[in-house]
Amino acid sequence: MRAKLTIDRGNTAIKAAAWASDGSLLDTFKGDESLPAGALVEAMEKRVLGEGEHFSAISWCTVVASEHADDSSSLEGRSPRIVELTSSTPMPLTIAYRTPGTLGADRVAAALGAHHLTGGSRPLLVSDIGTAVTYDYVDGLCYVGGNIAPGIDLRLRALAAFTDALPAVSVQGGDLPLWGGTTAEAMRSGAVRGIAAELAYYHAAAGEGALAVLTGGSAELLVNENILTFDYIHDPYLVHKGLYSIIKDEN
Repeated sequence: MRAKLTIDRGNTAIKAAAWASDGSLLDTFKGDESLPAGALVEAMEKRVLGEGEHFSAISWCTVVASEHADDSSSLEGRSPRIVELTSSTPMPLTIAYRTPGTLGADRVAAALGAHHLTGGSRPLLVSDIGTAVTYDYVDGLCYVGGNIAPGIDLRLRALAAFTDALPAVSVQGGDLPLWGGTTAEAMRSGAVRGIAAELAYYHAAAGEGALAVLTGGSAELLVNENILTFDYIHDPYLVHKGLYSIIKDEN
C-alpha cells in the first residue's frame, strides 16, 4: 500500500493521519504531547500497514520548538521522503507575512488545507480554534496574514487566575445562553460567544464573498451551538489536509 502520513504537533497533543494513494483518509491517531514523532509513526504503521511496510512519504509540522530536534531525529529513516512544513517549503501559496520565520507552521498548513478544499476560488478566512485561536486571511494564491487571540479554555483560565472573585469554569457541560444568568454562564458564554463575534468581524473584514474555513478542537462547539451567522466549512482535519497537499504527488 502506497500510504502517506501527516503529523501535527500542537501545544497539548501530537496527531497523525494516514492517507491512501487516492487521497482518502485511512486512519487518525492522537497521542499525548510526550510521544515522540517517530514513535507515532511506528504506531500508525502497525495500525495501517502490513508487516515490514513503511509510509511512502511523511509530512509534518510542529509549533513546539523545544521538541523540534527530538522529533526531527526520531523521524529519520522512517520513510523515503520526509518533508517538514515551514513557511519556506515549496507550496502553491505565496507567504506575504513580513516575518515568515515566526509564522506558525500549523497556520500555514491550515491555509494550505483550506486552499486545497476550495481551490482558491473565494477569499478565505481560515480559523484554527484551539488553545489559541488564529484568524488568517488567504486571497487567491496569497497568504496575506492574520491575528492570534486566546482560545476558549485559555480565556476562562485567565479570568479565574487573574481575578479575585471569578471561579474556575469549564466550557464543557454547561449552558451557553445569549445573556448569562449565573456567573459561570456569563463566563462560559462570554468566552464562546466572544470568539463567535470575532469570527463574524474577521469574516466581514475579509470582504464580500469570503468563505470561513474552521478547524481546531473548539470549532465543533461553535458549530454545534449554531451561533455562527455566515458561510463556513468545518473540517477537523484541515491541518492534516494541508500537510497532505504538499506530498500528495509523491510516488
